[in-house]
Parts: sequence; C-alpha cells; structure tokens
Amino acid sequence: MQYSKKAVAKLSDESKNAAKNGDKKRKKLRFQLDHSAKFYPIMSTKKAQSLFRISALMKEDVDRDKLQIALNEVLPRFEAYSVRLKKGYAWHFFEHNDAPCKVFDEGALLKPIDPDETNGYWFRVSAAGNKIILEIFHALADGNGALAFLKSIVKRYREVCGFTVEDEGVIDWQSEPVSEETEDGFEKNYKPISLGQMNLKALAGKVPHRIKGTLSKDGYEVSEGVVESKDVLKRAKEIGVSFTAYVAGVLAYSIEKTCANKVPIAVMIPVNLRALYPSRTMRNFVTFVRIILAPSEFKSIEACAKETQRQLKIQTAKDKLDAFISTTVKAQKNWILKIVPLFLKTAILRLGRVFMRSRQTIIFSNLGNVVSPESMGVDRYTLNMNVSKNNTQNLGAITTNGKTTLAFTRAIKEKTLPDEFFAELEKEGIAVQR
Repeated sequence: MQYSKKAVAKLSDESKNAAKNGDKKRKKLRFQLDHSAKFYPIMSTKKAQSLFRISALMKEDVDRDKLQIALNEVLPRFEAYSVRLKKGYAWHFFEHNDAPCKVFDEGALLKPIDPDETNGYWFRVSAAGNKIILEIFHALADGNGALAFLKSIVKRYREVCGFTVEDEGVIDWQSEPVSEETEDGFEKNYKPISLGQMNLKALAGKVPHRIKGTLSKDGYEVSEGVVESKDVLKRAKEIGVSFTAYVAGVLAYSIEKTCANKVPIAVMIPVNLRALYPSRTMRNFVTFVRIILAPSEFKSIEACAKETQRQLKIQTAKDKLDAFISTTVKAQKNWILKIVPLFLKTAILRLGRVFMRSRQTIIFSNLGNVVSPESMGVDRYTLNMNVSKNNTQNLGAITTNGKTTLAFTRAIKEKTLPDEFFAELEKEGIAVQR
C-alpha cells in the first residue's frame, strides 16, 4: 500500500499530535547522565563534540516526508533520547523535551550538533539518497543503544511506506517505554568498594604511537571496504581468535607497517556490558579495553590477533569488569566532585586537556551482526566514529546480511593506513569491495 502526498501530510499531522498527546500523559522526565557520560558535555565545545554516525543504506531512495512521520511517531517511545541537556550545580542533567524534531538533509560528516537547530535534541536524523542517517552525542548513548533507535525508525518508515515488516528484535514504536531503558547500568551494577580497592591503574597508561598526517580542511574523510563476514570468520577460526580480535590484529599490524617509529600501539576496543550484566539501558553501558601491542609482537597478523585475543580475555573477565564498574562509580561519588560547581569542573578539565596526550592510537568499534529481514529494505549499515587532530583515525564495523562494512573515519588526508589494512585483508584471502 502506497500513500498519496495528501495522505502523507495527514499522517504527518496525526503523528505530531499523537506525539504531543503522549508527552502530556507522561511525567516530566529528568535524570542524571550515566557515569560514563558525565564528562562528555564538560569536554565538548561548539566545534569539538564526541559524536558518532550510524547509517542505514536502503535498497531504495528515502522519502523524507515519510521519514519525518516515522521519526515523529518513534521518538516518544525512546525516552532516553527525548531530552534536552541542562546545567545543574555540579553536573549536567537531562530533562524531557517535547519540541518538534525535524529530519535534516545530510550535512558534513559528524558536523557538531547545534541544539538551537535541533530544538534542543542531541541527535540528528538526516536523509540523503538511499541513506537514513543518525548522528548522536555520546553523552546520550553508546552504539548499541543508538542502533536500536535507528532500527525502530527504519522499521516504522517502511511501514509508513506501506510495507509489512517482520518484527525481529526491533522495538515497536507503539509499545510502552520501559523504565529500565533510562537506567544507569553502571549505578545498577555498582558494588561498594574502598579507596584501596579502586583500579586506578586502568585509568592511566603510557603514551602510545600516534598516527600523524595532513589535517583535512574540508571535513572528515572516509575510506570504506565491504567484506564477506564468513571469510573473516573462517580466517579468525583458523587462527583461533574471535572476529573482533582478528580484525584488530590486522589493524595493528597495518599500523606498524605504515609508521616510522617503533613505539607500542594501543587499540581501544569498546565492549558491550549488556552481554555480561543485567541491563536494558538505552544509554551508555560499555567499557573500553585497551590493547597494547609492543614492536616485538608484530611478527605477523596471526601473532597480533592472538595477543589481542589474550588481552581481551584477561580484561573482560568478570572480576576485572566488576572492578572497572566500581571504580568508575566510586570515583564520581567522591565528595569533592559533588561540591565543586560545574563551571569550575569545566574550566579545570578543559585546561588539563591542553596538557593531556591521547591514550590510544586508534579505536576499533565492532557493533556485531545486525539482523535485518528483507522487509526492512536495508542493504547494509555503516558506523563512523568521531576523530580529532590527536586521534586522527578510527575504524567502525557492522555486519548485515552476511556482509561486514569496515569504515575508517579520518581527520587527515592521507589514506595510507586504510589502503594498507585492506591490502593485508586481501593478502589473507579476504576479498574487499571498495
């Protein structure tokens, strides 16, 4: 069933009214930022924000008017994102936002969000050709939460277009919001510890190799390759490592081959804590595992992958993660942080950033396999992560319909690393579509 332009306009008005009526029935939500998000707004400026982008590449061009209807109807269901950011005495907090939320034309990749343009929302939904794009501030969500939001928008969009869509793990926009979706997963799983038990060493670390280059003046650059996921899994299995460890191993090996110095390389890998702790939160609930590979370990891709697997296993052990969660929460419960006003925290931390060096060479985020039935109309998803002059490249991976999209986002013009990375995959017998 296809809708006429008149019917679409009527549906749009109805969806806006339904959203407003739903908002009136709800209490004025207000909640603190989760424990891994509190420093994002403090460290952000109008030009530098911790954003990431997830795009759904559809099999047909996107109708922006129908996408607007879908967004109007889906957003009230996601209370964790229907918010505006406010300043409190000691920390920022979120407050419910019922202002209209518009669909934009695609702009520059990861362009900073202006809340005046978005009516206070800290995400941006855009349409361009066959793409439905979600760009979101990390203070709101991690990749897993944002992906769930985007999938619901895509599903409803297809329904507005007249298709019957299979419900395979997609949150129904008509279902009631669940209170656990706005919970702080860190606070929920926090176990009180003494100061001496805090794992403060995990927050430190030596300065690793940094990828340098010519900063792009025309916005961020992207280098993308698509591979058959079964080919990657086959090679990973031959080595005896996971998909993530294998790709991270190829990445580290490629960095070593393209860098002149011989200092350690640090690959930061986000780990979804929902798989290990009981939480339905749509907010942030990840830890970053810091894989350190010394020059002596770069004998082969296999050696890099096996060492990555070894460190991943150690750092994701239950006792290590318990210590991480407890340290994260305990540190922010310190009475000093409670009494220091927000403006002073901001001034101190931004000044400190001038003297700080990055703790990673690159971030590799793998959002895993996204189930997408034919009726969703999605060809594949892509993930682009924020970069900066200090962290010039990051790599995102998402698998859909048996294909894995590997996307480098770069702040520099040189694409030496992506070219080497894809060349190494091809040497490993994995075909890369670029």
